[in-house]
Amino acid sequence: MAKYAGTQFNVFLVDGYNLAPSLSEAVTMGKESITQQTNAFNATSEEHTPLNLEKGVLSVGNGFFDAVTDPIHGAVGSSQGISRIVCAAIEDNIIGRHFMGFQGAIDSKFELLDSRDGLVRANVTYLISGNVEEGIIVQHLTAYTADWDTKTGGAGAPDSPLDFTIDPQNRVMEIASNSMANPTIVTMKTFNGNPIPHGLTSTDLVFFSGSNSTPTLNGSRVATVISPTTFSVPVNVSVAGTLGSFVRENSNAGGVGYLQVTAYSGFTVCLNRIMHSANDSAYAALVSFADLGVTYLPTKARIAVVGTVDRYLASFGDVTGSGSVTVFMGFCRN
Repeated sequence: MAKYAGTQFNVFLVDGYNLAPSLSEAVTMGKESITQQTNAFNATSEEHTPLNLEKGVLSVGNGFFDAVTDPIHGAVGSSQGISRIVCAAIEDNIIGRHFMGFQGAIDSKFELLDSRDGLVRANVTYLISGNVEEGIIVQHLTAYTADWDTKTGGAGAPDSPLDFTIDPQNRVMEIASNSMANPTIVTMKTFNGNPIPHGLTSTDLVFFSGSNSTPTLNGSRVATVISPTTFSVPVNVSVAGTLGSFVRENSNAGGVGYLQVTAYSGFTVCLNRIMHSANDSAYAALVSFADLGVTYLPTKARIAVVGTVDRYLASFGDVTGSGSVTVFMGFCRN
């Protein structure tokens, strides 16, 4: 399992403001499912019912307090109840690493910590009432002065499209067997005697590895659902298999795109998009953010999309004129 140092928590973007330089010593971020206590009076144990609600929590501990320059306490701490968009990541500012996105009203708890013969520090906790999502960085926070995309590179952009089949968030599903048949029928492995549901929908694309049938199932396959624990793929199998696993190649429940722009100047048009592709060749727009135009304030956006999200993701920037834009984009699959 990968481990990360505190110095790698350098993505903390709030409404287009980069607050990472103000962090110090300790940061906590996460989400909490809200429940309500529903046990009967005089019950011997508590009972809680989920409300299908979530809240996000961001805590900054032992930050140095600066009433003039500290944007965390000055810009965010004094803005209770205002809806904001936050992107934060502990795994460094790198394409393909994970981040958390928050959108909602921020309320804060602010504490000053004064000590003899030392600088004044502060703790601040933000409670975010709204959306909390975990996703992947499609465009790390960096500046561009010309058109770019992370599929083919250019203008300093890395050639780094994101492959969903190798994303650690993509669950690896083990199979028990696949039959001698055409098409072959795949049966899921059991846990404690119960078959594990595959969670697929017919026409989903899955990517197999480790198959020992003849021929193997390894590679990209189209699934046809038979039952919650069985499905078929169009392979003419002459020797049945007893090993293998698969991951989804695509997802079918949409997702959410995040944008943060911390600096912008000069361009008369600046269009930012998250693109997707089934084959890492032909890309189409998945999330299209509004043109930044000719004026600039620190800018942010959160856009939800529905339907199929293909295997590969890349960022795209289309600018007109001369200038510079510093941009971050991320995507959270549902």
